[in-house]
Amino acid sequence: MQTGRRADFVPSYWAGLTDRPMFYSRDLAHQMLGGHLLGLDAENLAMLRHFAASATERRGWYPLWAFNFDGTPAAIDYHDDNDFVREIPAPFELVEKAVEQYHWTGDERFLRAPEIAAFLRTTLTSFAQAHDPLGTGVAGERGSGDIFQGTATYNEVEHPPHLLVAADGIASQWAAHAALAGVATDAQLDPEFVRWNAERTAALEAGFAEGWWLAEHGHYTAGFTHEGPVSGFGLESTWFPAVKGLMRPDDRATAHLDYLSACLEENPPHNIEAFTYLPEACLRYGRDEEALRWIRFLAESRSDYPEVSFTHVAHVVTGLTGLSMGPRRGEVHTRAHIPPDDWLEVDGVAAGTSTIGVRHEGHEASELWVTRGNGVTWTSTWPDGRTTRVDVPAGGRARVSADGGTAVSPEQY
Repeated sequence: MQTGRRADFVPSYWAGLTDRPMFYSRDLAHQMLGGHLLGLDAENLAMLRHFAASATERRGWYPLWAFNFDGTPAAIDYHDDNDFVREIPAPFELVEKAVEQYHWTGDERFLRAPEIAAFLRTTLTSFAQAHDPLGTGVAGERGSGDIFQGTATYNEVEHPPHLLVAADGIASQWAAHAALAGVATDAQLDPEFVRWNAERTAALEAGFAEGWWLAEHGHYTAGFTHEGPVSGFGLESTWFPAVKGLMRPDDRATAHLDYLSACLEENPPHNIEAFTYLPEACLRYGRDEEALRWIRFLAESRSDYPEVSFTHVAHVVTGLTGLSMGPRRGEVHTRAHIPPDDWLEVDGVAAGTSTIGVRHEGHEASELWVTRGNGVTWTSTWPDGRTTRVDVPAGGRARVSADGGTAVSPEQY
């Protein structure tokens, strides 16, 4: 962590390869939730503001790819405003994660700080319109394959096919629209902008479901070139529709995830960073055993890549517990993703204006308690889809059981 080390440093933490004293947009987007859980909200906000402010019209509304800790552009990735690393998913991910951090912290600056507020709007309007190679409303690039000229995907392959639009691009774009569409009225965003994002969310989801499925191959395409859809394994562009939840939870999603699992066995990624997305992809669609396998794989790697440790915190604290924030303040959700005979407990989790803990006892019972701040409304989801909703008072504790039992105490017991 760089906060307090030098007066000219941006409040920040390492988000990139350990031989590069920098923070990267892609890494930051993936590390922000873990950063919040580790108490690094000030750093998250400062780095996000820095990226947001760098997304200018001269740069095609792209944020820069990386900054040194003193806030200057990282020379390894930036030569000038026409020659810098840029990949379509990154700005959309930063939009999505800004909204996520607003929900987790209750800090309106994640939505309303001037640089961020402008970035949220221009990314989903000016940026998307300026980078629409097929005229379909799906952001992409020109298919050069050169990351310094812009690519449609996070998959930095050096060989064709070079995609014009990619599945990780549309998935990230959809997730950004969905995040803003899900912001409750208490955030005081422009209601017309919120409604427009809901319309774009629905349009992108329908377009993906109807136009990106390869029936003859039994999975979704990684993206499109001028010649049409590509059918091969695209790494990020194959798993991002699952990471973001763009796939409708149906037989096609099951087939696509089966295809992904087979590809990972036959052609595993060479970089540890790639594996950090897999628990999210599996948990999103209830493939809990696979998710736990990848979480353990990452832990056993003992990798010093910051993304591994930051995401491990999030995978355990929020992934396996299913802990998430609702659209309205004071709403929390859980769903156990652990084996039926195991238990998992997390405590001291900052959730909006509250500090909470969660315990799952297999799939039979769950508890939630509030140790600091305001009470919460807790919705527990069971494996069969049923939900139990209960108000947990400040300083109180609640226990819910799969058989329908509920017990609430105004004090810890």
